[in-house]
Amino acid sequence: MSVAFDSNVNLICEIAFDSNPLDETQTFTDVSAYLRNFQTSRGRISNLSQFQTGTAIVTLDNRDNRFSPNQTTHYYDSSLGRTKIQPLKRLRIRAVYDSTTYDIFHGFVESFPVQYAGQGYDASTKIRVVDAFKLFFNATLDGVGWRLGISKLGTATRLSLTQAQEKSSVRVKNILDSFGYSNQAISTGQLDVQTQPDTDDLLTALRKVETAENGTFFIAANGNATFRDRNFRLTNTTTPSATFGQGGGELPYVDIISAYDDNKIINTVQRTRTGGSTQIAIDSDSVERFGAHVLTESATLNVSDADALSIADQKVVANSIPQTTVESLSFAPQQNVNLWEKALGLDIGSFVEAKVTTPSSTVETYDLFIERIKHKVDARNKTWNWQIGLSPAETGAWILGVNRLGIDTNLSYT
Repeated sequence: MSVAFDSNVNLICEIAFDSNPLDETQTFTDVSAYLRNFQTSRGRISNLSQFQTGTAIVTLDNRDNRFSPNQTTHYYDSSLGRTKIQPLKRLRIRAVYDSTTYDIFHGFVESFPVQYAGQGYDASTKIRVVDAFKLFFNATLDGVGWRLGISKLGTATRLSLTQAQEKSSVRVKNILDSFGYSNQAISTGQLDVQTQPDTDDLLTALRKVETAENGTFFIAANGNATFRDRNFRLTNTTTPSATFGQGGGELPYVDIISAYDDNKIINTVQRTRTGGSTQIAIDSDSVERFGAHVLTESATLNVSDADALSIADQKVVANSIPQTTVESLSFAPQQNVNLWEKALGLDIGSFVEAKVTTPSSTVETYDLFIERIKHKVDARNKTWNWQIGLSPAETGAWILGVNRLGIDTNLSYT
């Protein structure tokens, strides 16, 4: 049962009290009626940084004590004699607009702290929720832990990952399957990867595969562990999912913060695979203009020096020339009903366009990928702020079969 945020949007907040964290099918309990506010943050600072653990802070009304771990009236398993208010239960936040339900956040509850305000006249619980990255960090490839369909811990549930030289996407799926995380959205990788140390925690192991492919790996709004291959950002820049600006037919933003500096320049890449020799890619013109900006990557999982050099070339071509970065676009979706579909439906990796009207009446247009998404919502006072961080689309590079060309067009890689 959803609750109305305003005349256009209903909110849904649910907790899977009756399921274990890695059950393939989750049984959710609706707690929307008790939702006071929430904040979510997912993504990374830029395309040159790692994706971080997504977080949410969800405040629920607790005046009837239902979310207190010590209560025995609400959400209580009388057959086992224990509360269902337990850490690592799944929580998801969704919203309904124009009869379509959108995912905003899907994660695991860290704790149920109870706060008593007004000398006992009020009570709330401010739940901290994290996405699956935390679970991945807490398990190793050869460790013990959850397995799909098994609810106990110990040697009987030791993770069993069989490795071979295989496509990056196959490795990602195998790692997730060995852990029992069934929420997956995996695109076919372009490169093979070597075997990797089974003492790595799962998050480190998955990031190593991401680096070897030069792809992206993150947790989507619906909880899917999402892997995208190295071509994704080069083949998804044809039609923007949204155009933000102040002109007619454009979706208005409240504030924009941009940057144009040397922090995002990479014009020299030294990449060494495990068992290989160092491969170097350089943009000499960029070095002459801006000095050397070196990225060094070692012990990558690439299976050949040619693959390592190909990735180095791709990174140099995409980052050797400074480009304007839109660090933040902020929106108040209630101000324009057409914003709701984008605020609720766009996710990390969405290709969008931003237009900035300058004081001299000129318009600057930027092609961008969404890297970071934040929501700050007060369900009682009816306020909603949506903020996204973006990186330039890689229009300075192209690959065979893609007809969108950009400035300083070069072959991305061979």
